[in-house]
Amino acid sequence: MIKRLISIIIIVLVTVVSVESVNAKEPLKANVIQNIMDSAIDKEGPGMAVIAIHKGKTVFHGARGMANIELNVPLSANTVFRLGSITKQFTCAAVLMLEEQGKLSIDDPLSRYLPSFPTDGAQVTLRQLMSHTAGLNNYTNNHETMEKRIQVPVSIEEMLKLFSKEPMLFSPGEQMQYSNTGYVLLGKIIEDVSGVSYKEFIENEIFKPLGMSSSFYGGRQIVKNRAMGYSLDETGVVNASVIDMSWPHAAGALISNVKDLAVWNEALRSGKVVSLKNYHTMTEPTTLNDGTKVPYGFGLSPSKINKYKSIGHGGGIPGFSTDAVYFPSEDLFIAVFANSDRLDPDSLTLKVAAEILNISFPSFKPVAIPNKQFKALLGQYQVNSNSIRELLFEDEHFYTQRDGGRKLEVVPVSKSTFHYPGTLDYLVFEKNSSDQIEMKLYGRLAEKPQVALKIQR
Repeated sequence: MIKRLISIIIIVLVTVVSVESVNAKEPLKANVIQNIMDSAIDKEGPGMAVIAIHKGKTVFHGARGMANIELNVPLSANTVFRLGSITKQFTCAAVLMLEEQGKLSIDDPLSRYLPSFPTDGAQVTLRQLMSHTAGLNNYTNNHETMEKRIQVPVSIEEMLKLFSKEPMLFSPGEQMQYSNTGYVLLGKIIEDVSGVSYKEFIENEIFKPLGMSSSFYGGRQIVKNRAMGYSLDETGVVNASVIDMSWPHAAGALISNVKDLAVWNEALRSGKVVSLKNYHTMTEPTTLNDGTKVPYGFGLSPSKINKYKSIGHGGGIPGFSTDAVYFPSEDLFIAVFANSDRLDPDSLTLKVAAEILNISFPSFKPVAIPNKQFKALLGQYQVNSNSIRELLFEDEHFYTQRDGGRKLEVVPVSKSTFHYPGTLDYLVFEKNSSDQIEMKLYGRLAEKPQVALKIQR
C-alpha cells in the first residue's frame, strides 16, 4: 500500500539459506540464488522469502533471515507476510469477477455506488479507480492520517468521510497518480455489490477455491507462520510502527506467502479467475484522455526488464516490502517478500531474474580513486525538460539527487562508473561527440540507458 522506501540494508555474511522444493535439474542456479541471498541478507535480522518458477519447474523456494528476532525464529519458505499493494490485483480481479457475473460494469460511474462521494462534478468510473487515473487524492500521503490515526481501527464509512474532505487533483483520465483512496472505494463497492465483506469475498471466492491456504485478509487473528515486521532507525533494526489493517483494506490488507502467490499468478494468467480477455486488460497500459499510454493496468504494471516484457507489482506497508514479477515469454514467475520496510525485494527479484534468464551485468567492486578525480563530474544533469539529476559529494560520500528528492548514495567502481549499493543500477559518465559530459543511468537491467546532459555553468 505505502510506497516502499529505497534505502537498503546490505550485510555480507556467509551462511546457509533455507531452501525447499528446488527442482533437481536446476542445482547450479539454485546455488547461485542461495549465494545472492547470503550476500544480501543478514541471517540474524529481518529477511526475505523467494520463489522462482520457470516453465513450470520450481528453480528456487527458500528464505533467509529471522521471522521473529526477539524469539530467534528464522524465516521459512512458507512464512506469511503482509502483501501491501500486491493486494490491488486481487481487488481488481474481484471487480472483474463481479462484472462477469453481470453485477456491475467497470465503466459504471462511481456515483452509481457512492452517490454522496464528492468528485467536484466530474464523472469518475470504476475503470479509472483501478488504473489510478480517477484524479482522487491519496490518503497515505496525509501526514496527519499516517502518523496519528492508523493505529486504531476504522470503519469504511469513517474513511469515506475523511476522504471526502480531500479535493480532486485533476480531471478523470487526464493523468495517472497512484491513489490508495481509490482502492478503498473499490473495496466498498465490492462489499455493496456482493453483499458480503471484502474479507469474505476475497477469502471465499478466490483464496479457498484456489487452495491458497496461507492467504488471508490481515487482521488481529492468529496466523500460522506469520512474520513480525521490522523497520530501521538511528539505533538499528526496530519493530515496525503499528497499523490497524482496517486502514489499508482493499488497497493493501492481504497477507500471504510466496508459494500461494505463485498459485495465484498461474490461476490468474490461465483464465481460472477472470476471463483471458479481462486478464489482458489487467496487464496492458492504460490510455489517457489525450491518447498517451501509462504503464499501469488494473493492479498490475506492464514494463520491460532488459529485452523481456514483464508484468508485476510491488508493495510496501509498515514492517514489510514485497515484489512479484512475471515474464510471459519465458514463463518465469518470481516473488520476493521481506519482513522489513527497509529491505529492497525489487533488487533481489532482478538479480534472480538475471541469473535464470542469463542476463549479464557488471560486477560492482568499489575502487580506491582520489575523490578529486571526480570533480569534473559533479553538478547537475538535464534528464528532460522537467527534470534534473545531480551528482553530489558530501561528507566524503557521493550521492545523486533528482529534483530535490531523496539523496541516494553511489559508490565509484571505476573512473567513470558509480554503483547504487545493493542494486543492479549504475551510472556511466562519458563525453559525447560535442565534448559534453553525459550521465547514463542503467536501471533495472536496462539494455539502453537514460541519458542526461551536464548543465554547463
